[in-house]
Amino acid sequence: MAFEMVLMWLVTAVPCEKTPPPGMVCIEGGDALVGTDARSPAEQPRHSVYIETFYLDAKEITVGDYSRCERAGACPRLPRPSYYARFQRPELPAVPVTWDMAHQYCVFSGKRLPTEAEWEKAARGPEGRTFPWGEEPPSCDKANYKGCPGDSTRPPGSFPPGPYGLHDLAGNGYEWVKDWWTPCYQGCDKACGEACLRANPRGPCDGARPCKGYTQRVLKGGSWYWPEDMLRGSWRRGERPTSGLHRLSFRCAASTPRLSAWPPRFLTEPPARPVDPTPPSEEERAKALAVVEDTDVFQIPLCGRKGKARVDCRDPMSYIKSNEALQYLFGDAIKNVGGGYVGLGADQGYSFIAHARSQWAWIFDYDPTVIRLHHVLRAVVKRAPTREDFVAAFTDKRVAATRAAIEEEWASLPKEERAAISGVFERARRSLWSNYARQLRPARWTEEFGWLQTDENYRYVRLLFEQGRIISIKGNMLTDKALPSIARAARAVGVPIRVYYPSNAEEQWKQLPPQYRENVRQLPFDERSVILRTLISRRFHKSDSRWHYIIHGGLHAQEHLALPGYANVWSFMEDRQQVGGFLSTVVAGGSEGTPRRERYLDFLSYIGVPSASAESKP
Repeated sequence: MAFEMVLMWLVTAVPCEKTPPPGMVCIEGGDALVGTDARSPAEQPRHSVYIETFYLDAKEITVGDYSRCERAGACPRLPRPSYYARFQRPELPAVPVTWDMAHQYCVFSGKRLPTEAEWEKAARGPEGRTFPWGEEPPSCDKANYKGCPGDSTRPPGSFPPGPYGLHDLAGNGYEWVKDWWTPCYQGCDKACGEACLRANPRGPCDGARPCKGYTQRVLKGGSWYWPEDMLRGSWRRGERPTSGLHRLSFRCAASTPRLSAWPPRFLTEPPARPVDPTPPSEEERAKALAVVEDTDVFQIPLCGRKGKARVDCRDPMSYIKSNEALQYLFGDAIKNVGGGYVGLGADQGYSFIAHARSQWAWIFDYDPTVIRLHHVLRAVVKRAPTREDFVAAFTDKRVAATRAAIEEEWASLPKEERAAISGVFERARRSLWSNYARQLRPARWTEEFGWLQTDENYRYVRLLFEQGRIISIKGNMLTDKALPSIARAARAVGVPIRVYYPSNAEEQWKQLPPQYRENVRQLPFDERSVILRTLISRRFHKSDSRWHYIIHGGLHAQEHLALPGYANVWSFMEDRQQVGGFLSTVVAGGSEGTPRRERYLDFLSYIGVPSASAESKP
């Protein structure tokens, strides 16, 4: 066990950045003493856990801080009854605050609530002192608690700091943390157990919602209202998340110094357009092509005519054209990010590739019909100099020429597979022609988003096809073949995956399968990487849009996919930001060309998308 702890330290310890985000303090990774054997059962037993480097607000969030979130419409208003007047000065801690209010504010600030273990390490220091100041008994010159002058909250920072330069981790406001409350760490009925004892503990369900059997969140640090016995760092209390008493407050934490507050980096620091790639070398091409097809996709049974896709079967529908009408909403997040593209689906991937100016693209799908469609498109695009020529290839007059182009392009494939590719073209060409002809028509509201919207976008996609930089394979996202091999190929050619598009596939699963979690975590993401996700749900918006469009920071997603408590795609939505605006043109439900400025973008969410810099503040 000792060897494992030392090894973990060597592998995962991350030093503090020289400049933490304003108002925050860095707490370097290492062991921490949590709990005690000498006090209440809830605090037992005393144990050591490893905690990675994190950042914590030096002071409690004030009324003035919280009011910025209120004005932005991102946080519920603080209750302001007359009998709470003495708590409402802007320099005082924000009270009364429910757990949800605290969580929403931290998300708005690009941060999160601290875990209980993080909070306790911050309060007790690496040596596990009883109080932030040490072992001396509490006094009113060290903390604000019951019996001290004023009988109310005090401005954060009114008392000397404890470990790491943090204030008020004893008394003043009772502070919410992320964890669900349990009656003890170990050795009692319904004990937290391994969820609280492992490295970087987050408690039951990793703090995510819902968490069956758990109804209370943890409060730490005591308050101005309670006596000195509750000021010790190990003290813990359970409270309903909806409780909003005049002593409940909070502070926020972050895992890295780059926050994810509004506005996101892609708006404040938009990247310059990458130069066109040059033809890859034979070695580069071989590395990019070293991907593994899921040949067993033909054996995946259909779910039934009215069934939806599940882990053990596939959707009976072949989606040869996208029905996500507002994909251009993703445009700002991916414009000119370059790098690599990975995604499923039909030709919508080319719109993402053109807008991002992706250098390499890997398209996969478990529906053989969709991949055969991509083979048709490759043959046609390479031989169609203009987008108009491309669309014309699907007309009656060009059938013979297009059929010959498919045969020529895929001459190396077995005759049966060539026939299957041509069959997709023959059966779907009229529907495809209608779809592509529609995409040719100018659409003012899309801001040149769409691979057939502009000559330049089409030229770029054609260039990638000509250079062999677009690779389409049969792939099942739930196996250890296609996606992991794409991740290896991207690393081999030295390109980060900047755009990953799973469409709404993830919402088909009640639980995100372990192999899929690992597949996404293997993709070489960086701070510019995003996941473009859709949900067929009005749970999170009130508009008449069929879809909810989500831009999810890639690194945030990978971090949370390592946590089993985030069981499905819905779990991520508690960290969403809805900071949109009014559409100046058409939205779902509006007639073409009709201004609809009154409709709010409540069907676009951002999750964990990095801000411009560590200095970002709401």
